[in-house]
Amino acid sequence: MSISDHNSKTPKESNFDFLRRVSQAYKQVLEQAEQIVVGQQAVFEGLVTSLTSGGHCLLEGGPGMAKTTILNTLAKLFGLEFRRISLTPDMTPHDIVLLEVETQQNKEDAYFANVLLVEEINCAQPKTQMALLNAIQDEHMTLGQTRFPLPKPFFVVATETLIEQDHISKLTASQLDRFMMKLVAGYPTFQEEFELVRRMATFPEYVITPVFTKEDMLRLQELVPRTHISNEVAEFAVNMIRKTRVEDPGETFEFMPQQVARGTGTSSLRALIRAAQARAVLCGRSKTAKNDIRFVSKLVLRHRLVMQPNASLSSDDVIEQLD
Repeated sequence: MSISDHNSKTPKESNFDFLRRVSQAYKQVLEQAEQIVVGQQAVFEGLVTSLTSGGHCLLEGGPGMAKTTILNTLAKLFGLEFRRISLTPDMTPHDIVLLEVETQQNKEDAYFANVLLVEEINCAQPKTQMALLNAIQDEHMTLGQTRFPLPKPFFVVATETLIEQDHISKLTASQLDRFMMKLVAGYPTFQEEFELVRRMATFPEYVITPVFTKEDMLRLQELVPRTHISNEVAEFAVNMIRKTRVEDPGETFEFMPQQVARGTGTSSLRALIRAAQARAVLCGRSKTAKNDIRFVSKLVLRHRLVMQPNASLSSDDVIEQLD
């Protein structure tokens, strides 16, 4: 029985019972996702964690890395609506809102979808980028004097073009900070691509069965901030963040100044804690563990570390040494 089936037939249960079933339901989500998406399981889990935390994501990966398929699958499994928009240099905030207004069927509904893939956000004009990023924070889009509400939950996943072009408007550090995580959809392994070809040859037809409902996700998001953080786990997270700060030599490693130009701020700590709490909730736990911090550390910190131009290590390499 799915979690949504249970909720439709019984009164609202206690948080304890709800969390106990969440872990089993989440396993069903992962099992179904593996039937649709070959490889990229880590990306899928990161996306679900970010959605559950109420945050948003940057998603890096070249064409053909199943980014749209992953997000469409996620939306279906959680009973959410999915849509994507591709940004171009001539697109304005007015264009984006008008596109939604023209396609909206029920004027009483919120605009945009629950899960929104924004392709090539760095190709848009700075004012268009800011309009979308402000919408993330303010939970509405504005056209003139009219406010258009965004749905709940609302989850933005943005991609960036990796090719240097004249019209590229690189996101600033403060803009990058609006995104809780940065995920990387890399090339699949040989075995994963072999499995993809095998599935193509057998033409399997797999129909996704929703496991969660929109209401379930809203309840999960409400539970995340209440998930217990012990002093030990809090100290572990604080120390991890402080070790990135090359501006304070007493807090970091000797090798760090040669690799990192600027460490992460307090907003990174908030994101790290909230993501770890979401991870705990998805695992059916009411307490956050150090392993939850470790699981999300690269996802939360890799786009917030400013690396030296001549750094010999990647941001992920540095984060691995913070434990």
